[in-house]
Amino acid sequence: MGISKFRLTGRISLFVILATTCIAIAQDVFITVDQFGYRPSAKKIAVLRSPERGYDASLSYTPGTAMEVVDSATSKVVFSGSPIVFQEGAIDTSSGDKIWWFDFSSVTTPGTYYVRDKSDNLKQSFYFHIKDDVYNDILKAAMRMMFYQRVGIAKDAKYAGADWADAINHEQDKKARLFTDSTNANTERDVSGGWFDAGDFNKYTIWNGNYIEMLLRAYMEKPKAFTDDYNIPESGNGIPDILDEVKWGMDHLLRMQNTDGSVLSVVDEDHASPPSAAKGRSYYGAPNTMSAYSAAKAFALGSIVASKRGNTTYAETLKDAAQRAFEWAEAHPDSMFYNNKAEYGTKDLAAGQQEIDFDYTTGARFVVKVAADFAMYELTGDATYLRRFETTPDSLPLMRQYGSWALDQYRVNHSLLYILYLGYKDAKSETKSLINERFVNIFETSKYFANGLEHDGYRAYIRDYNWGSNSAKSASGLLFEKMGNSNAAEDYLHYLHGVNPFGMVYLSNMGSYGASKSATLFYHGWFGENPAPGYVTGGANSRYTWADCCKQYDADNSVKGCGSASNNALCYAVSIPVGEPHEKMYSNINNGWPIDSWELTEPSLGYQTYYIRLISNFVQEKGVGIGEKFTDGLPKPVEAKNLNSPISVHYAHNALMVSVPQESLVRIQIFDIRGNKVVSYQERMVGNKRVSLESLPQGYYIAHIANGNAKKSIPIAIR
Repeated sequence: MGISKFRLTGRISLFVILATTCIAIAQDVFITVDQFGYRPSAKKIAVLRSPERGYDASLSYTPGTAMEVVDSATSKVVFSGSPIVFQEGAIDTSSGDKIWWFDFSSVTTPGTYYVRDKSDNLKQSFYFHIKDDVYNDILKAAMRMMFYQRVGIAKDAKYAGADWADAINHEQDKKARLFTDSTNANTERDVSGGWFDAGDFNKYTIWNGNYIEMLLRAYMEKPKAFTDDYNIPESGNGIPDILDEVKWGMDHLLRMQNTDGSVLSVVDEDHASPPSAAKGRSYYGAPNTMSAYSAAKAFALGSIVASKRGNTTYAETLKDAAQRAFEWAEAHPDSMFYNNKAEYGTKDLAAGQQEIDFDYTTGARFVVKVAADFAMYELTGDATYLRRFETTPDSLPLMRQYGSWALDQYRVNHSLLYILYLGYKDAKSETKSLINERFVNIFETSKYFANGLEHDGYRAYIRDYNWGSNSAKSASGLLFEKMGNSNAAEDYLHYLHGVNPFGMVYLSNMGSYGASKSATLFYHGWFGENPAPGYVTGGANSRYTWADCCKQYDADNSVKGCGSASNNALCYAVSIPVGEPHEKMYSNINNGWPIDSWELTEPSLGYQTYYIRLISNFVQEKGVGIGEKFTDGLPKPVEAKNLNSPISVHYAHNALMVSVPQESLVRIQIFDIRGNKVVSYQERMVGNKRVSLESLPQGYYIAHIANGNAKKSIPIAIR
């Protein structure tokens, strides 16, 4: 089968007239901007693109000699300047696009703007804001993702929004059994709480410890970035909502700890949509060394914060848990537990493999131990916790050689530990000197990071676009911020907010937060066509492909293929990226096997917490100090964005039926399965309105209908 079988063929010309209404068909995004906006003092660069390679190579755009920034309220041009061609007109390797940069940093007056080409006014960017708190609501949306991922709590509509409300889920976690002794009722124990790890519903202790560490580091570094008004059940209690979220995860880890200090490794959850429909028994896996170390660092950092906030009882509970977990790990350095492996009798216990068994030279196990060491040092002030790192500094790649791989997107957690160490009063001067020497040498000789920035058309360089590349973007931006380069750090944020080859925000369903084009689908065990807002999706993956069985049958299904004609047909259910430039290996899909869309779009708390920690550095500080409580007069919790929607929408016979009880401005946007906006239309409506879509090519689309803050999203199939 040719690649064309995988794609929707044909495009619609601009300004196609649809029956009964005049609907402008939106142009592809040639002028990319951060769709949320920019801080007044920040560097502001729009990236202009002409596709040369990939699915959109038939399109082309050459900017005029002048680009303009237009105030959307007054239609006045507030700035004009010339775009600068990227690398003398060379094609950007990772995206396949020809690139120009347009710097409009001198525009600092708060307002709403767009960028347009003076010579062709139809070529313009999406609207964006300039204001000090431009990212505050985006941080809230990203943090609220953690609430949607909570296990063992009802998602009441007043918090979750009507479209994502659900009854309590996985109450059976309170009577989970040991997987390897599943018929023994004596193994039942409470492992409730925590978060669904990703698109699957399982809970993994090592990773949960990482997520809690990331959130607490974000809070400890920027406590005033976080407020008490995220519209979660604990909002308004005088505690920053990020700490309420941390406690939800921390209490789960406490339940996972045994009296001897060891910590259970994994919880396998039943899956159904919505999660409240999952009624099958929950199972847990045995303890292992890395789970104890990871929990120890989470407990230690939690104890520090609880103590500073005056919660001495909880601080002592966590300190005791940290010490017991750490001591058990030290006494059992080789305790291993492999889940979902037939040879260990654990097949089907959770999905991802949580055990870390990589070769010692990669530092995978060592870095977890050092992270626990550092947290215990911060908790106790005992410098002996630093000795493991100081006596074997060559155990991490940065210390062993100067190669570019020593400081790359896969080892940002290592680099963050180095930066932490440099700030410790008890750090040894010779070790600090060695770290500084290695950093300087790598930055001078490696294309990666500092020397790589000028080689990336979209100004957010990473070496590899592999599974979870958006996590690498957030992590890389975070490292730049910690090393004092805020401009570079913010460019990585802009990439995730729309400065990319798709001109798309990589956070889900962010239309009500100001995004004109955001991710509409992602792989998840709960959400279908209308996901909750704020999820960071996986990102471009150059290694993505469908299941191997899709390649094993002929048109007449005479070969086994995926097991049956119906399974074989699933291979062609949606368009998938094939042979694209690495940065374009992405599609808005949420199909399971054999499409395996988890390799592209699945979110993860790992991606999410890196993003939260990055963006928290750029919000306007409206919170309180680490030892203070909120008082009356602060902003009240905001209601979920789509509650009590006045819009009723149905789809039938290639037409949208829109009902609006009171006259108001209604916006309709339709995206194809690649996330390209193909319809953009708005009209003042009252009563019932039929909007014909018969002029769209046959295919699968997502329609977004908005009325102020109210929004509906539905799938449509044009036959």
